[in-house]
Amino acid sequence: MKILVTGSSGFLGKEVIKALKKKHIVKKYDTTEGKNILDRGELFESLKGIDIVIHLAAIVENDNLNLWEVNVKGTKNLVEEAIKQKVKKIIYLSSTGVYGCPNGKINEKSKTNPENNYEKSKLEAENILLAQQEKICINIIRSAMIFGPNNYWQKMFLMLKKDFPLPLKGENTFQVTPINELINAIELLIKKGKCGEIYLIACEEKISLNKFCEISKKHLGMKNTKIKHIPTWLGEVFGKIVKSKTLTKENIRHLGKERNYNIKKIKKLGYKQKYKIEEQIKKVINELKLN
Repeated sequence: MKILVTGSSGFLGKEVIKALKKKHIVKKYDTTEGKNILDRGELFESLKGIDIVIHLAAIVENDNLNLWEVNVKGTKNLVEEAIKQKVKKIIYLSSTGVYGCPNGKINEKSKTNPENNYEKSKLEAENILLAQQEKICINIIRSAMIFGPNNYWQKMFLMLKKDFPLPLKGENTFQVTPINELINAIELLIKKGKCGEIYLIACEEKISLNKFCEISKKHLGMKNTKIKHIPTWLGEVFGKIVKSKTLTKENIRHLGKERNYNIKKIKKLGYKQKYKIEEQIKKVINELKLN
């Protein structure tokens, strides 16, 4: 099968390419490859002979002036050119961010309530794709926060290693999506994803943010794994003083929201979590060489 991956040079894209190349012919599509998702002509040519598109390309920074154009207009360009080239399926990586800051359990039918530009752009892109589902098979993945050895998690672990207190209570459910589990879900949808369907993906284990941090401190080699806390406002003030990109109001909101996801739908297709969350945390810490 011939598969095109947009955002192929990103953190997730590189790992998706590695996994898919074992069984499929894979084509990269990324700005680092000289490809522009806003260039319809370039898209049309690149989609020739492609069976499936894994659409990962997106801007995540809320203050990026090109966010809406890339995330929304780029997705519109992609689906319209894919239809012209008779591509069979697009698997789109959306986000549980489309639910905003929900309370309680979430499933695919829960009300969406995006709050920031990134979350709104993801939902709009979903709508654009699903509006074309009679012309092309569409699968939407709403992934929880992706967990893996990248810069974001390195900063988070380093703060824990310095024993910096959490700027929130940490009692919220904290389901994340380890990158290898997400790739397994993508591979499953290539084979079994039903057209026009949305699938939630996250760890099956529902632990609190505090518990996640305690496990992390354990595998960082710290003797005292007890989590300290400070008020959110104090964390924000400190973040401004030291000009931290991690301790911003938006990042603290993102970290502290309830992440309680029902993944029964994708499990019915045969999805199974391969590794316990503690194994995943240990693995990422080892890969980041933080212990």
